[in-house]
Amino acid sequence: TVDSTPPPVHTPTLRKKACPGSTGFPAKRKTHQFFVKSFTTPTRCHQCTSLMVGLIRQGCSCEVCGFSCHITCVNKAPTACPVPPEQTKGPLGIDPQKGIGTAYEGHVRIPKPAGVKKGWQRALAVVCDFKLFLYDVAEGKASQPSVVVSQVLDMRDEEFSVSSVLASDVIHASRKDIPCIFRVTASQLSASDSRCSVLMLAESESERNKWVGVLSELHKILKKNKFRDRSVYVPKEAYDSTLPLIKTTQAAAIIDHERIALGNEEGLFVVHVTKDEIIRVGDNKKIHQIELIPNDQLVAVISGRNRHVRLFPMSAFDGRETDFYKLAETKGCQSITSGKVCHGALTCLCVAMKRQVLCYELFQSKTRHRKFKEIQVPYNVQWMAIFSEQLCVGFQSGFLRYPLNGEGSPYSMLHSNDHTLSFIAHQPMDAICAVEISSKEYLLCFNSIGIYTDCQGRRSRQQELMWPANPSSCCYNAPYLSVYSENAVDIFDVNSMEWIQTLPLKKVRPLNSEGSLNLLGLETIRLIYFKNKMAEGDELVVPETSDNSRKQMVRNINNKRRFSFRVPEEERMQQRREMLRDPEMRNKLISNPTNFNHIAHMGPGDGIQIQKDLPMNPRPQES
Repeated sequence: TVDSTPPPVHTPTLRKKACPGSTGFPAKRKTHQFFVKSFTTPTRCHQCTSLMVGLIRQGCSCEVCGFSCHITCVNKAPTACPVPPEQTKGPLGIDPQKGIGTAYEGHVRIPKPAGVKKGWQRALAVVCDFKLFLYDVAEGKASQPSVVVSQVLDMRDEEFSVSSVLASDVIHASRKDIPCIFRVTASQLSASDSRCSVLMLAESESERNKWVGVLSELHKILKKNKFRDRSVYVPKEAYDSTLPLIKTTQAAAIIDHERIALGNEEGLFVVHVTKDEIIRVGDNKKIHQIELIPNDQLVAVISGRNRHVRLFPMSAFDGRETDFYKLAETKGCQSITSGKVCHGALTCLCVAMKRQVLCYELFQSKTRHRKFKEIQVPYNVQWMAIFSEQLCVGFQSGFLRYPLNGEGSPYSMLHSNDHTLSFIAHQPMDAICAVEISSKEYLLCFNSIGIYTDCQGRRSRQQELMWPANPSSCCYNAPYLSVYSENAVDIFDVNSMEWIQTLPLKKVRPLNSEGSLNLLGLETIRLIYFKNKMAEGDELVVPETSDNSRKQMVRNINNKRRFSFRVPEEERMQQRREMLRDPEMRNKLISNPTNFNHIAHMGPGDGIQIQKDLPMNPRPQES
């Protein structure tokens, strides 16, 4: 589909390219008439041969000759219109220096969601930009894949591999199919045997050999040219999955290096991940969201069947009996957010309820809070955050900024006079996130596209952010945007607009606004921590975990709020006996050090001289 309203010439959505040496007379079919287009099937750029990834507005197409390309490739497109056919149907290939282009594509079959035993389903596979893209295709010759990417496997992944299979690898496959099957593997969870592995059934054995050959050769080129590893996050299991509390977790937060707050069906809990100690906070009402407010030593939660907001002092995290504060007017709360106002002097807590937002000032007195503002929003609130002392609210097809200091009209973050943004109003979109890039620029994320605007709400960048699949949620941890979909988490750098990483985690959802803690909803439900490789230190110390753990959650006999999560004494003695019999297991009796600093390295004998220099007699006490 082509945008119905042609935008002004200064925007990227309409561009004329004149042929060299053209005269002032109107020349027939001498200039490209580029319009932004929403493609309905996977389409390659005629200029760079890469896929035009995205759900809508993936690229430009010439109205005259049909030449299609990325918005960023418009300036590189051939000037002649129409473009000679040999230039649009050139050979496939990846630029080995830039890593851009499509090397191979074709139809394969992949196992149905329930496994090979249930049969195979059609898919379009495309090897592009050193990634393997898979698109679902319905049965039938005329069926076309949609633009939604089903799976992406990144060849830059350290664990990436491709190989043929043995009969023992695919016990439910037909014997005649085995020579045509190959396997592509990538990492899933760090420090685990968990791998993301996709079986593919080619049309013939020779076709399988082509796929294995192409992927293997490209992987060699990738290694040879030493492409920079752009990945940011390493997914790790944050705690033992056998802890019963994890299975029903709704929300979570990292308190410090060794403690996590977990909110689930049974209430709010603090888990000390290195000591295996658990503390219950408050009553046993279901927790929907956790917002830590460390500067005011408070934690705000949405809890209970009626979804009220409650405030707890952070001292409750230490197991102390404390009072909590229920915000009476907040029944039916959808979401909460907090931030600084009055030049950082005060903390504001905002509570969203359908089309209304209540704003509270937080302080250290007995009451702890005071409502100072009510904001009416034109539509149901879908997302909100505090930016530079203003409340940013996202709703269907729009974002508004409301001043929190004093009175004033809201600012629209999408200017009505910018015709390049009019498509947002014409096709309703859900608001999923906004990012304050700087005081002069914002990124507005909808469920089908991401748009950059300036402080007046006008488009600030020609390029738009493209989602490979339908997003379910979005998290931001500067400068990285994590976009969650059914089969993966895609990571974008909001400054460079690069799609830098894909984490192939199915059924994963964020538990906090930064996306550092997540719940992986596979057969074994796991609490996952996204370790940021770019950060100076670990935000959370991750203990060793095991799927065969025999630990049990036991209440402390002296304090009903305290629990331990340990192996019972009898089990521990049995484990010890097993370890003593096995030399490899004996090494695990001594745990690895945690939370330590390296002071100096001392080799053999280095400490002897220091011992000799120590005074033999204690110094007399000075009077």
